Amino acid sequence: MASEKRQYRFGEFLLDQAAGWLRQGEREVELPPKAFQVLGYLIEQRERVVSKQELMQALWKDTFVSDDALVQCITAIRRALGDDAEQPRYIRTKPRVGYQFIALVETGAAGSAEPVGRGTARALLLVIQVGYLALYSLALFYLDEAARVLAGAVNRLAGAAGVLFFSGIVFLALCGVAVRLYLLAAVAFDHPETGRRFDRLFPVLFLLDLIWALSPLLLVEKTGLLLALALVPVLAYGPFSQRTLVRSAYAR
Repeated sequence: MASEKRQYRFGEFLLDQAAGWLRQGEREVELPPKAFQVLGYLIEQRERVVSKQELMQALWKDTFVSDDALVQCITAIRRALGDDAEQPRYIRTKPRVGYQFIALVETGAAGSAEPVGRGTARALLLVIQVGYLALYSLALFYLDEAARVLAGAVNRLAGAAGVLFFSGIVFLALCGVAVRLYLLAAVAFDHPETGRRFDRLFPVLFLLDLIWALSPLLLVEKTGLLLALALVPVLAYGPFSQRTLVRSAYAR
């Protein structure tokens, strides 16, 4: 194995080669010593498929063992990580060749303190999603009043234009509810692919959030002009704050 010992974060796990531990959040995960070495080696060589022969030579140098020893190590690793050989998130098997570690990995100096702030980032993400759900619910609750305010601003909104406006608000609110529920579940269950999937959603989420940043202006009679204007930049900052929090919680 490489002489330099490092610390690796992948999904909800943190592995420290120097300290010899694997953690899932605050909980230390039990892993046999040889299985720990196999996992560390696969992570180090994650850019390629590592053959069984290479693993045997690297980790059982002067000891004769059968392939069963390696298979048992891989089984122990998958059990510890909650991985599935049929639909792997961490270790992919290439039949008759070897294994490859496929999850996204963040590296750091071994023996350093465990990165802090991830739990806080996830908690803030959950709070933001709940806040957006409350915003969409309020928009639907005050739909008639918001339409009346907007109608006064453009002199008159009636007929097909009025129906289109109502439909547009309802559609955007329902889309927002669906997206927020998805993110709420992903963060709550700490899915390791949350960061990657958020990146894919970000362009749509950014546009949706910017549109909703103007929503306080529709409730100006309830909130007052100054408060409505103050809320607009706060909501406009929403997508950027979420992206920062996602990258803190699910570093790639």
